[in-house]
Amino acid sequence: MKTFAVLGAAALITSSASATYTNLTVEVAYNVSGSQGVRDVYSVYANFTLSNDRILNLFDYANISGTMGARHNDNAFGDIDTDGDGYPDIFGATGSWSLAYNFTAGNATDTYVTVQGTSATGTALDPSFTQPFTSATIGGTNAGWYDATPGTQNTIGATLRVKVMQISRVAGDMTAYTGEMTVGYSIFGSTNPFFGLDQRFSLPIPAPGALALLGLAGFASRRRRA
Repeated sequence: MKTFAVLGAAALITSSASATYTNLTVEVAYNVSGSQGVRDVYSVYANFTLSNDRILNLFDYANISGTMGARHNDNAFGDIDTDGDGYPDIFGATGSWSLAYNFTAGNATDTYVTVQGTSATGTALDPSFTQPFTSATIGGTNAGWYDATPGTQNTIGATLRVKVMQISRVAGDMTAYTGEMTVGYSIFGSTNPFFGLDQRFSLPIPAPGALALLGLAGFASRRRRA
């Protein structure tokens, strides 16, 4: 697993004195085997500083640039016959972003959105989240998803992070993509919602070797200026 912070500015919060949400990070597992082949699986996490906060929703999702390249293993809306021969030749290219479908399929390489990390019943899609859709982008303009069990206090927990999205790509797909969303959350003991506005994440994340080369390039540049 490799984890990197997203690109962009720090979170803009409604009250900086109460800011416990920090940023989004992306973690990737390469060459994961599943029922639809080998995938690279990207997990997007919202990070916090207090374990007893609770994430409420993700909304105003926007595709900033590039192609997401997501693949769905649940086939909720069927496979695709691209050459018109009457037989599907792309499997899992369309499907549901609902985590419940992933649990039904029993495949860890599916693509889905979530609020509670791994709970199949704890996440609901906002009406603006349109389905079915292609693998290129997330569904709908300003799409969102939210906690479907508001009566249950699903706290952030000891890890200080919550998984909010999983994107499964064909192994080796290095197409650049940047997405953006707003993170809504509540602070323990307060009824006021707080928001991390316009948070971005990017795919793919740099490989360790590439990061090392970037560091060397920066070092050489500094030496030249000296």
